[in-house]
Amino acid sequence: MSSTFANKILEDFSCFEDISIKTFFGGFSINSKGVMFGWIGKGELYLRGHDHYRSVFIDLGMPTLTLPTAMSKKSLDYYKVSDELLKHSNKLHTMVKMVIEYAILEHSEKIQLKKQQIKTLPNINLSLEKLLFSVGITNIEIFNKVGYLEAFYRIKSIKSTISDNVLFVLYSALNYCHVEVLSKSTKTDIEVAYQDFLDNISDN
Repeated sequence: MSSTFANKILEDFSCFEDISIKTFFGGFSINSKGVMFGWIGKGELYLRGHDHYRSVFIDLGMPTLTLPTAMSKKSLDYYKVSDELLKHSNKLHTMVKMVIEYAILEHSEKIQLKKQQIKTLPNINLSLEKLLFSVGITNIEIFNKVGYLEAFYRIKSIKSTISDNVLFVLYSALNYCHVEVLSKSTKTDIEVAYQDFLDNISDN
């Protein structure tokens, strides 16, 4: 498709920081600081939706972006800017500024959530991640608060056949190292710590 309209939008939005366009789904994505906040296609501009203001777009009668898929069509969380609004730069820029701010905020939040995913820790495979989830340990923050001793105790409570080696795996995960590097003395210390943990539970 012709990039004339896309280049016109790019020029109009040059007042915003680090604006770029890339080919995307038969049109062009428009991005700020590498974060997509709009889509351009067939002489039309669509802006990304967000919980904070999506209802405003809907009230304005802005139709959603619909793209063809292999079997049908898919509606995306992007909303068409009217021809009238395209002619009023001040109003459009105010709207775009808001969209960019929330797109970047949402992107940052997703990165932070990804960093908190347990599977990003060393030694954690899918089956162990599921076990941790099943005992209420769903992210790294909770894992740190609970600790490796209680985490192993919780898992052992619902799966008594779990290997004792998992205790070392959990310790290593929270210490961001691979279980293979643990020394024999460190493993002994971990086993002693777990026995103390069990003794404290039985005393209470």
